Amino acid sequence: MDVIRIGAFELDPSERSLCRAGRPVDVGARAFDLLLVLAEHPGKLVSKAMLLERVWPNLVVEENNLPAQIASLRRVLGAGAIRTVPGYGYRLEAPVSRSSGNVPAPAEPPAIPAAAPRRTGSAQLTVLVGRGEDVEAVEAHLAEARLVTIVGAPGVGKTRLAEEILARVAPGSTALVPLAAVASIAQVPSAIALALGLSLAEEPDAFAALDRTLGATRPLLVLDSVEHLAKDLVAPLSRLATRAGGPRLLVTSQIPLGIRGEIVYRLAPLAVPSSGHPDDCAASFAAVALFTQRAAAADRNFRLDGASAALVAEICRRLDGNPLALELAAARVPALGLAGLRDRLDDRFRLLKTPAGPGDARHGALHAAFEWSHGLLSPAEQRVFNRLGVFPASFSLDAAARCVADPSIDAIEAIDLIGRLVDRSLVTALPVDPPRYALPETARYYALERLTAAGELASARANMAAATLHQLDAAYDEYWSMDEAIWLQRFAPEIDNVRAALDWTAEHDRTTAVALYGSAWPLFLEADLHAEARERYERVVRLLPGPLPRGRLGRFWEAVTTYDSTRQCDRARYAAELSATHAETSDHRSRYYALMQLALNSRDHAQLAFAALSTALTLQDPRWPPRLLMHGALTEASLYMDRGDVARARDASRRAMRLALSVSERQALAATVRVVELDLAAGDVAAALQLARPLLLTLRHAGRHAAQLELLMLIFSALALGGEVREALDAGAELHALAAQTDPGKLYSVLDAMALLACSAGRHADAARIACYADVAHEAHGVLRRGLIEERLRADVTSRLAAALGPGWRDAGERGEALADEVGACALALGLRG
Repeated sequence: MDVIRIGAFELDPSERSLCRAGRPVDVGARAFDLLLVLAEHPGKLVSKAMLLERVWPNLVVEENNLPAQIASLRRVLGAGAIRTVPGYGYRLEAPVSRSSGNVPAPAEPPAIPAAAPRRTGSAQLTVLVGRGEDVEAVEAHLAEARLVTIVGAPGVGKTRLAEEILARVAPGSTALVPLAAVASIAQVPSAIALALGLSLAEEPDAFAALDRTLGATRPLLVLDSVEHLAKDLVAPLSRLATRAGGPRLLVTSQIPLGIRGEIVYRLAPLAVPSSGHPDDCAASFAAVALFTQRAAAADRNFRLDGASAALVAEICRRLDGNPLALELAAARVPALGLAGLRDRLDDRFRLLKTPAGPGDARHGALHAAFEWSHGLLSPAEQRVFNRLGVFPASFSLDAAARCVADPSIDAIEAIDLIGRLVDRSLVTALPVDPPRYALPETARYYALERLTAAGELASARANMAAATLHQLDAAYDEYWSMDEAIWLQRFAPEIDNVRAALDWTAEHDRTTAVALYGSAWPLFLEADLHAEARERYERVVRLLPGPLPRGRLGRFWEAVTTYDSTRQCDRARYAAELSATHAETSDHRSRYYALMQLALNSRDHAQLAFAALSTALTLQDPRWPPRLLMHGALTEASLYMDRGDVARARDASRRAMRLALSVSERQALAATVRVVELDLAAGDVAAALQLARPLLLTLRHAGRHAAQLELLMLIFSALALGGEVREALDAGAELHALAAQTDPGKLYSVLDAMALLACSAGRHADAARIACYADVAHEAHGVLRRGLIEERLRADVTSRLAAALGPGWRDAGERGEALADEVGACALALGLRG
């Protein structure tokens, strides 16, 4: 087969060898195949699709494998040997000829004179991972603009991306000009000249001398790390970039220069898998690929497999996909292992250190990179950045401004300073509406370190808690009237900030802790975090009494009655009474809600329940938000249903449904559950199931666990009453699993139905044990008299057990092994283990 000459190289396809001056050159199998395909089409565009098909046949590979192999070829053949056509493919620019048989090795090309333009920078580049699209995008920008600035956070890989682009450009004058160590703007022209191998005349205006020396040449100048010189560079770079025939400029910086005609390319961190992403897909994310590559280089026994993928994904997430942090972390794998590395990331600045490189000491360690960036900020910018570190999650601009403001920084200035930190890539502006901002986790740890060193951590956390309380008060006010989906989109991202504020204030500020708990209940409720909210009650209630306004105390007890409603009825009644008592005299809405909660949780005390309902209705105002009025109508329906007044219960249910439809689809679904309950209470099992079955499918899709759990309990009860044993077992298994995951305490209300199912299956001894435990469970939950549906179930169970076991069935049930809890009782009825 013919030997192919490519410039000074000989490529022999039959021997699969590449030589220069008779000496073999190792480029790797994939790179060799790529070069062979390009050599078959010299001077012609070869598409990426063709190259992928020829070099990786029948394989699915990451697209960034292709530019990585091209880059390795350029390092051997020369930077201009292969040309990128952005968005399409590659073209071999070097001269190509063919000859048969042995060919004499060409002489080595003459050395470039010392004064000739040259490229400076890293001689050996590692394979660039996950940046294929970034490389092509920046190359496309350079083709249309004279000045492109790559902007990004410390350690995100701005310099490495610029080096890769420099290695891929066409032949000509190029230079990488590192400016991190250049302290003065006056030294920049000489640094550029030195990188290009030029001599500058001694003139007062060194930039003008540089401009004349460059003449008509159009070198590509990569000015690396200019953030500390950015303001002073604006004028001279404007002149260079606008002169006809002048150089092309690729700049790396943490902030844009703000020059007219500048294209700013913001370099994002490497992609990381989300917390819910399947582990077997982790390797497809660039951050995981980079970590894996570097860890394997450090430890030849390292493998990314099913056991390690979850740990690697978590490490990559916690390091924000930051390439510098990932490389430093991967180097620690041989010593610590993945689990040890993950567990030590809270102390990442001491952990992720490496000896400083000779060219740029600030890239020697992650901490040094942030020290450099922080040192470029003004004192006011530093204070704002440090204080933002107390937010563990994203934050709104309003909350951030309230947190960082002080006597020297008002809210307006705080917003401006946060904007400057976004420009400097130290704060991330999230692409959501309304706008939210965040510090990457590594930046947040650095900010907390600075706060601690300055002795300002406690005051910053107090400010953050106050700002969070302000957010929660706004969320509470808007909860009753705002569209539910819009409300959740706006306030659900605050949940981690709320948790952090509650944790800190529980130890340091009892007054604010109680206030936070009170205003947080709509957020915990709509986020289906009932169990967490009840667990936090045990911590916060110990902080009472305190110097709180009546309204704050009323809202605290309002939260308690909401979380415990129909689950722990005695505590919910007690909390509702206190909430109504402490509500501000003029706050009729809060008193109305508390009285309705008191009525709902007093269903086994009819006189108390209807007295509370009557008082609440005297306060009711038809102009109130529909959500609040809907709650009242649903409570009315429940009370009238228990009393057997079906007509009035249906009337109240219809009102609730109309109000729910004006609120949101989610509320309409919740109101429809009440209609199912009403049909079942009226004895119409068929109608209840006809409505409930399709409703359950909708609730599963909507992800409303609380409403889904309530509906499943009704469906299970209806199937048990109707004798549909097989379907009841399926519904019961789903109910058991969902309750165990979300709210097992709610299962007490279906224990009678569970006993009836055991009876229907002929397991009367088990049914007796469950029926006895049902009485214990109802009493433990503060329910002394069952509702209408439960009474019907209980009567059926009692009749069947008396017929099967005799009038002493209760003694037989109590002699059996005691049941530990509702989950175990249901498992016994359903024939489940555990």
